[in-house]
Amino acid sequence: MRVSQVWPAVLIALYSTLALAQSPAISPGPRGEPAPAADPASEPAPAAAAADEPAVAPEGPAEDAPPAPAPEPAPATPPPSSPEGVADSSRTPVVEPRAKPGAAGELPPLPARHRLVYSNLLVLRVNPLGAEDRFTLGYNLRLYNNPKPLFRDAYLGVGFSPTISPSISRIGGNIDFAPLTILRFRGAYYLATWYGSDRFKAHPYSSPTAEYGPEKLKNEAGANVLGGQAELSALFQVRVKMIAIRNEVTFYHNNIRLPTGNDVFYDLRHDVLVPGKGWFLTNDSDLLYMTKFGLNVGVRNSLVHVFYPSTVYGPGEDASVNPNTPMDRFGPVLTYTFFDRPEKRFNKPTLIFAAQWWLKHRYRGQGAPGMEDQIHQGIPLFLLGFSFTGELLKSKH
Repeated sequence: MRVSQVWPAVLIALYSTLALAQSPAISPGPRGEPAPAADPASEPAPAAAAADEPAVAPEGPAEDAPPAPAPEPAPATPPPSSPEGVADSSRTPVVEPRAKPGAAGELPPLPARHRLVYSNLLVLRVNPLGAEDRFTLGYNLRLYNNPKPLFRDAYLGVGFSPTISPSISRIGGNIDFAPLTILRFRGAYYLATWYGSDRFKAHPYSSPTAEYGPEKLKNEAGANVLGGQAELSALFQVRVKMIAIRNEVTFYHNNIRLPTGNDVFYDLRHDVLVPGKGWFLTNDSDLLYMTKFGLNVGVRNSLVHVFYPSTVYGPGEDASVNPNTPMDRFGPVLTYTFFDRPEKRFNKPTLIFAAQWWLKHRYRGQGAPGMEDQIHQGIPLFLLGFSFTGELLKSKH
């Protein structure tokens, strides 16, 4: 991967985050930078609740709790990475509610030191069509004995996180490190395979310049492929009163064995040609309003960028030209959580809905003459999901 290819995408990710942070929806009011809360005995500011699932119930502070003078951080354990391709737009677009103080203003007890937790996310997507279920079973170790919001949900975790769909499966695990409630790093590795009907299999091509429009994918044969896929991600999220900002960037590295003569393939999960051996990234930025009755409303911007090595281009092709990315989507996100009962084995059943319009995509444009294989830009990506989580075991201290 060349440095000249990486920096444009990193700048895109940073610009997307800054654009949200400067949104008029956050002003006037306190700035979005996180600040450690004062000692709970003198300031009963709500703390962030830990969770490892893609959607949550928003809750405001208790009515008798005094207002906090500083912004309150959101938790650092968001959902497992997005079912990208089932929809990148479900990395999931929500931030955890704050922990509610009791009647006397005390913060709730810290999470258990050792916990065995699980989460499940089922997503259906249209334009492009896809379905996926992502399950995570993990062990979390709480890092600090500090009840302040910035530290209470810091943890180190390991998990088993298979992803299953009708035509794509990934089996593997992840390691999470959240040094602060508002920040989380994740590394994961999967054995991935594409199979099933020709329409949804991997479609190998010899170059990124190859045509792979929707009609072409329907009418040509796909291939069964197998290989490894690594993920490295970083998440930042913060909440100021009822407004939440969230940004997650994920780098993927493929080591996929393709048929001889092919160096790239159409990956349904990301809806783009990706290298069999190489890097690409996704970046999701959310701006959300969190109500007190379980509904979160906001917008999401999703970017995809592929770093094509010069070796995947054909003879005479310009390796500096990227015909497929960056891709960009933008649209509203809604989630509704039916109930939130912490430390239960079945908790936070949540519905998720998103609609994102393609701002930039090789095959989802204006449908101009000569581009019959395009889907009109006015037709958005639709996503419907359902998630839940739970705590299976925990230590007494």
